Amino acid sequence: MVKVIIICVIDYIIRRDIVIVAAGIAGLTASFGLHRLGIRSLVLESSDTLRIARFALSKWENAWKALDAVGVGHILRQEHAQLMGQQTSAMRFKESGNQQTDREIRCVKRNLLLEVLANELPSGTIRYLSKVVAIEESGFYKILHLADGTAIKTKVNNMCDMKNTLRS
Repeated sequence: MVKVIIICVIDYIIRRDIVIVAAGIAGLTASFGLHRLGIRSLVLESSDTLRIARFALSKWENAWKALDAVGVGHILRQEHAQLMGQQTSAMRFKESGNQQTDREIRCVKRNLLLEVLANELPSGTIRYLSKVVAIEESGFYKILHLADGTAIKTKVNNMCDMKNTLRS
């Protein structure tokens, strides 16, 4: 009797130039900014959904400039009123003296900020249940090993490498 053994080899290696670990505010904003430049990225999130905590953040002028730069400031302004009080902490909303300058300060719900960013990304950009358990160096590449057995081969492993990749 002849025994036939069939071995199935499944390739669990995914190749991506840019991988961002964690779908928080910084990760989603970075991915969306790259998307607007026509650069694909993959966002790995260890949980099964966005981690939406029920709290708010005060966003000042520079944060709104950054949100405008990536293209979501106008969406968030519709949902969040500008604060018009006299003072918060040690900063005044309006400058005193001859030149009065309004500061744009809004309290933003974190869950809405994350949802707006995630909804603006192409389908499949965020990969949920993707916990990184190890990172292996392989020449010019990094291989990210996930808890589910998947390996992701990437050229970019930090912001310095990303800047060099974007320049070339």
